Amino acid sequence: MKDPNHYANIYNAYDKNPKKIRVLDSTLREGEQHPGVSFTNKQRIQIAWMLDYFGVDQIEISPVVSSDHKEATKTIIKQGLKADIVAHGRALKEDIDISLSCDAKWCAAYLGISDIHLKDKLRISREEALKRAVETVEYAKSHGLKIRFTVEDGSRAEPEFLIKVCKAIEDAGVDRISLPDTVGILRPIGMYNFVKRVREEIDVPLDAHVHNDIGFALANAFAACDAGVDQIHTTIDGIGERTGIPPLAEVAVALTYLYKSPNDFRLDMLADLSRLIEEYTSIKPYDS
Repeated sequence: MKDPNHYANIYNAYDKNPKKIRVLDSTLREGEQHPGVSFTNKQRIQIAWMLDYFGVDQIEISPVVSSDHKEATKTIIKQGLKADIVAHGRALKEDIDISLSCDAKWCAAYLGISDIHLKDKLRISREEALKRAVETVEYAKSHGLKIRFTVEDGSRAEPEFLIKVCKAIEDAGVDRISLPDTVGILRPIGMYNFVKRVREEIDVPLDAHVHNDIGFALANAFAACDAGVDQIHTTIDGIGERTGIPPLAEVAVALTYLYKSPNDFRLDMLADLSRLIEEYTSIKPYDS
């Protein structure tokens, strides 16, 4: 008897040599932007250990938020985990300096590049934003850091300016670029087109950071993979700002069974990870 999934697999158009789609988990950064969520340092360290054992590729935390977050970042980095610890902050030299003070090897910097962000939040011109982006990348690289740059609100930025920024930071030596749908405005086809536009112009590895405002986060994350990103951002149970981002469990299972991605996830840990976050936050994962 044929595999009962034979015809479905044809539709899925599997590659004979599927590429690895990496996972960055942001429970310790994005997750703490969920209303009412604030972990203790002991909890942050426990979460990091469990995420590392589960098999994520990168763990993101923001040492610039508070002295507690900075101490947690230092302690987690000292643990010598397999996953990269990514110190997240703004596209400012002082935030890069905080990452350096934590002995980070990876940092992440974000800067809004849509006109609404430039005008109403940052109050700077496109030219100033471009200059700041390049200077941030150059500063991080000159101090021996690997850097991911997030073109915040990129899905609402003028495409020509988006590409201009991406090319400039690529030339400056950026290691990864994160393409976010910051306000959760894109349909899956929109996310695909957004990523494809950048992928056709840029050679550096790309991340997808998508929000679940309309319930499209998981679909958009995988549309981004189909268009050329090789790393998805998740949180345990999908907690995060507003309605959150893709849940780690759903991403990991889809990567394993539908994308045949050669990850090494310990899927039997997913229930324990979910219970841990429920214990720490009192947020019950949705029933499905």
